[in-house]
Parts: sequence; C-alpha cells; structure tokens
Amino acid sequence: MSGAVKRELSYVRGQAAGLAKPGSYQRLQALQIAKATLAAVLAWLTASRLLALGATWIAPATAVIMVHATVYRTLTNGLRRVAAVGAGVILAGSIGHLLGLGVLSLVLVVPPALVAARWHRMGNHGSDVATTAVLLLSFAAASQERYLLAYVLATGIGALSGALVNSVLWPPLYRDRPDAAVRRLARETAALLTSVAEGLRDEWNLSALPDWERQAVRLDEHLADAAAAVADGAESRRYNLRHSLHPVTAAQDHEQVLRRLTTLAAHVHTIVHALAHLEHHDGPSTDVSPDYARDYADLLDVLGDALTATVRRDPDLGRARTLLGRAEAQASRIHDQMTTEIQKGEVAHPAGWALSGSLLTDAERILTVLTDILAATPGGQDDDRPSSPATHP
Repeated sequence: MSGAVKRELSYVRGQAAGLAKPGSYQRLQALQIAKATLAAVLAWLTASRLLALGATWIAPATAVIMVHATVYRTLTNGLRRVAAVGAGVILAGSIGHLLGLGVLSLVLVVPPALVAARWHRMGNHGSDVATTAVLLLSFAAASQERYLLAYVLATGIGALSGALVNSVLWPPLYRDRPDAAVRRLARETAALLTSVAEGLRDEWNLSALPDWERQAVRLDEHLADAAAAVADGAESRRYNLRHSLHPVTAAQDHEQVLRRLTTLAAHVHTIVHALAHLEHHDGPSTDVSPDYARDYADLLDVLGDALTATVRRDPDLGRARTLLGRAEAQASRIHDQMTTEIQKGEVAHPAGWALSGSLLTDAERILTVLTDILAATPGGQDDDRPSSPATHP
C-alpha cells in the first residue's frame, strides 16, 4: 500500500515539475484543457443566443471533445461528429415520428444505425449515430422537428467552436516529441549492443541472455512509441497556422531516420535470437572461437558508440565518421581472418562457421544503416568515403 502511494506521489511530483518546463508535455496538456474550457464557454454562449434552450447542452459537450491533439484531427473529427449526429437524427426522426418509443421503433432504428456506424469514413464517431438515435427516441424528442434541427445545429456550433479555438489559439505543433522518441530508441538500441558486447567479451558469457531478450522486446515498444510520435508530429503540421513559422528542416526528417532505425533494430533482434539459439544447443564454447567472440564484441561496442554519436540532437559528425571507419575496419578484419582460416584449413570450430557468418552479416548491415543515416544528416556526407561500407565477397 505504501509503495503504491509513493508511486502516485512520485507521479504527481513529476507532472508538477513538467509544468515548470517550457514546451513540456504537461504544459501542452494544460493549454489544451484551457482551450477546451474556452471552446465550451464559446459554444454555450453562441448556442444559447441562437437556439432553443433545451438543445444548447450538446454544443459545449461537443466543443470539449473537439479540442484534439492536432488541428487536423479537430477538423476531420468535427465533420464526422456532425455527420454522425445528423444521421442519427434522421433515423430517430423518421421512425420516432411514426411509432414513438417502443420495441418496434428500436428494432427499426438500431440495426441501420449500427451499420452506418461501421462505415470507415465515420472513424471513431461512428457510434454517435446509434447513441444519438436511441437517446432522441428515449427522450421522446424524435417527433419534435424543431428540437431535432436545434440538436444538429448545436452539434455544429460545438464542433465549430472547438475547431476555431484549437486552430487559432496556439495550435498544437509537436516539434520536440518526435526527436526525443527517435533518440530514445537509438539510445536503447545502443545500450543493447553494448550489453551483448560485454557478455561476448567475457568468454561467451550468455548469462545475461534473458535480459537481452527483454531489452529486445522493449525495443519493439520504443519503436512503436517513436512511430506514434513521428506520425503525430507529421499530423500536427497539417492545416496548422504555426507550421509556416516553424518549417521542417532536413535535420528534422524523423520519418527517414525512423525507417532506418527500424531496419537496424531488426538486425539487433536477429543477433539476439542467434545467440539464444546457440545457448539452447550446448553453448558456444565448442562452436565459436573465443577470439572471434572478443573481436565481434569490439565491433558491437563501436557500432553502439557510432549509433549514439549519429542520432543525437546535435550529431557529433566527426566522431561518428571516425567510429564508423573503425567499425568498417574491424568488420573487414574479422572477415579476412575467417577467410584465411578457411583457405588454410585451420578452422578450429567448423560447427560455428554458419553462426559466425550470420552474426557478422547482421553487424555489417547495422554498419550500412548507420552509414546511410550519417550520409542523410546535413553535413554528414564525407566525399572521401563511400556512402556505405564495401560488401565483402
């Protein structure tokens, strides 16, 4: 019980601390709450002046739910909400005017309302068709034409008020969240590479394998979070008046970086899965040489450092180039050593040849992805270097 209380208090303190930071998520939410309140007041004042008092309640209720996280969502969902309510009113009015509220009227109204709710164009507001129709029937208002018209107009006033407030007053524009999410994904991926390297360097110590597998699963969660943040960032620029004041630069092309990090994370997953397979088949000691393990660990270490240097708010381009050069040289050295052993018939661990080659291939593909990310970074292309590491025969 005390632990739960402490966690809640820690959460509250974290939220309060966030309010003190400019541009924080907490400040954005506080601003959105204030805007939703203003939209509700504006909708109420407008509806109470133009419509019959009995229908005005729907205007502020609609205005509140129309202040979405992006302007695009506010506009599109506003149209869907009005269309859904209009469809529900038409169904309720046409059936209720003839039959009133009863079993037969519900049988005639609910099925078509739910069919309309499943139309993909309705989005999340499809259910409003059925709820509107049933509510109007239940309130015995379906036969009152003036009330039905006022209900639709009040919904439109609420949607317009929410759209106006959210579009004109500090429309939400997510510039930092995509960057932070992508960098977090890069940090977690680099941490996993470093952790694996430590285990391999310690005489193929795979005792941390369960933790590596958990980290690999968390990578998928971070990847999903980053994808959502990048998508929200792109959506927040649509129909946003502030977008022209804060145009996206080449350095902020998070969609391109995310695509490459997705590929990179897949290769990290493959490395962990290969090591898990090795652990379940009598361990690595008889399959892969300790020298290879140490060399491969050094390669993973350099790749992790290169990833951290490349995907930063202010990339350390010089250090990133140096690290990628070291990684390329190390990968070539491992490959040459393996080739020499085969040519001279000195392979001490032939059973591990396929695994060694597979692990090296994934490391080289990670190197290629990092080289591409650096080349796409403004100022990251070095004319004296190829855009990607050479492919070994």
